[in-house]
Amino acid sequence: MRTDDQGLSTPAQVEALADQLSACADQLHARLQDDAAAIAAMPDDNPARAQRRAAASVMLAAEQALRQRADGLYLDAAAAVVAGLGAPQRHVIALTAAAAEKIRTIALVGDAAGLVAGVLALAGAVIARRPAPALAALETIRVQLKAVRADVPAKP
Repeated sequence: MRTDDQGLSTPAQVEALADQLSACADQLHARLQDDAAAIAAMPDDNPARAQRRAAASVMLAAEQALRQRADGLYLDAAAAVVAGLGAPQRHVIALTAAAAEKIRTIALVGDAAGLVAGVLALAGAVIARRPAPALAALETIRVQLKAVRADVPAKP
């Protein structure tokens, strides 16, 4: 069996996951910028404006958490291997790459909440070297990828 099928068992594989977490954060940031422009264009008395601002605030905190967890993985890559994960590393990377793409194309940034929560849970489980929660987070990401409404945002 190839080493990239051994879960997150090498520093390079953990770094690859950190790269994907950073990519998710980058896509979330881009979506937040687009959403900020859309919110700014809304009338002050529009009730949707407050809802979208609240969702954007939550997603901004999630972006920061993703970046912190990615940074932690980069710093601890030599020690942060997840033995016994049982999920091929390429599967983990593919799911997080798909999550980044969904975040990029999501119609409303608030729709990404469950997906971002799953990615954060995965990052936390990997940092804690906990295979069972990591597998649960991977399942959450997979389910959210199917459930989230992903539309290419309209260009202004």
